[in-house]
Amino acid sequence: MKKILFLVLGLSLSLSLYPQDQVNIKENISFWYVFMEIKGSRFETPEKIRIFSQEIQEQELQSKISGGVFCILFDSPLQVEGVRGVWGLAYNISEDTVAHLPLKKAKYYYKKVATMIYKGPYDTVGQGYSVIIPFIEENNLEVIGPPLERWLDDPNQVKLEECRTEIIIPVREKKDQIL
Repeated sequence: MKKILFLVLGLSLSLSLYPQDQVNIKENISFWYVFMEIKGSRFETPEKIRIFSQEIQEQELQSKISGGVFCILFDSPLQVEGVRGVWGLAYNISEDTVAHLPLKKAKYYYKKVATMIYKGPYDTVGQGYSVIIPFIEENNLEVIGPPLERWLDDPNQVKLEECRTEIIIPVREKKDQIL
């Protein structure tokens, strides 16, 4: 009995140390967002968030945004035609929002996306792609748009290892390639 108890306890502990990332397919994902296009390294994200937030305030858009800030990866190597070195910080907004440069407004709409929740410090989110990309490939899907990383927790209020990021990648059925 003690062996079984230790086995169950050990298995539970090992599962809690390694997040069980489950990939899901969602359909008809659609929302409007306001974003600031950024060129360069994502290592400067905290400073860029400050600048983005300041611009949101200057344009008095606080009442139009919903949810937390997210990152849109226009420069993703997953895309065949990604814009290298360009990414953005964004918020969901209402459709009637008017944004002025340097902010831009866009609609994120895809018929199908692969999505998962990654748990861990925000600077390690790249590890989540080692789960979601094989899933996409194994399910005969291909990436057709910029991935999003939606930060779900405030690292000032949640332990870094408990922070959650939703990774969203637009996909479609892979077209058969003729050789």
